[in-house]
Amino acid sequence: MIKRRVATGASYGAIAKDEYAREAVKNALAKMRPCTVGSVLLFLSNEYAHSPQNAIKEAAKAAGTPLVFGCCAVGLLTEEEWLLDVEGAVAMVFPQELSMQPLRVLRPQGIKPKLVFTLASPNAVDIAISSCDSPQFGSVTSDEYGQGPYSIWQSGRIVEQEYCQTAFSNELEPEIVLAEGVERLSPVMQINRSKDNILHQVNLQGACDNISSYVSVASPFDLFCAVSETNNPESIEQGHYQLIHVLDIDTQSNSVTLADEVKAGRHVFWARRNITSAQTSIENELKSAKQRLGKVPEFALMFANVTRGPEFFGGIDVDLEAFKAAFPGTPLIGFYGNSEIAPGFKAPALQRHHATVSVLFA
Repeated sequence: MIKRRVATGASYGAIAKDEYAREAVKNALAKMRPCTVGSVLLFLSNEYAHSPQNAIKEAAKAAGTPLVFGCCAVGLLTEEEWLLDVEGAVAMVFPQELSMQPLRVLRPQGIKPKLVFTLASPNAVDIAISSCDSPQFGSVTSDEYGQGPYSIWQSGRIVEQEYCQTAFSNELEPEIVLAEGVERLSPVMQINRSKDNILHQVNLQGACDNISSYVSVASPFDLFCAVSETNNPESIEQGHYQLIHVLDIDTQSNSVTLADEVKAGRHVFWARRNITSAQTSIENELKSAKQRLGKVPEFALMFANVTRGPEFFGGIDVDLEAFKAAFPGTPLIGFYGNSEIAPGFKAPALQRHHATVSVLFA
């Protein structure tokens, strides 16, 4: 076995046990070079969300550090496997020289991270991404029913504000991989009239008439509106757009209701989830990242939307398989989230939907 500076471990079973967190850390330590542990990234399955503190303590004791960060989620993954419909823990252990540190510790030291790692609950994600002007990546915790509880921890303690922000050593070079993988259903058009999250006129047509000319509108399920980040018509073609769910298509008012606010002047296209597009996207983006990086990563983090895990791909996690093919043996940890966080063209962070956000650290 090749000993690494960073390593992952997993442990799981039919019911949640605090000892799984300890075992996950120990399994990671067994793959590492001898070192002083600096920090641990620990993700627990959602059954722990009501009371994760004892499991966190077990992980801290096994690693010999209080710097344990993470959250609960509906599904977990490492470079070796994905975990759904079981209860357990996955851990990534870092040596002291590559350790994670909370943003609140780095700021007073005048250290500006290259990239901030953000974990947030659905309730706190807007606050989290607006509280920091550095580029951010990360994910939003998930649960089976979308009602919580959502548990997030920093330095071994549950955080009441339901989000945490940390950063890795500036010794590391991060490479962001964003794969959205939806099928385009229309050309790029301009919003002529909107109010809040309701589209009234697109491409000089009533919004309902417009979407109906490209899509069967019996149900808006799986439909998205891709909205440009700026009024520049080239913004979308440069990949600078945000996917927003279509919530309602109203024939009487000739309008379309979206899950987020939109502004007149922005450019849009209609889209929907598509397995082939999603697979092609992740494979192409990882290939491009590998060329840009030019070296083997020390480790990687991957956050896939809960809508595009193994169930979406017919029992295979295509995102994970694509990563393993591109970077065999590279330690990886992540989970399936409610939404993902990645830098935008102008914004330091945007929420992404039906996406997979990965970061390679070299």
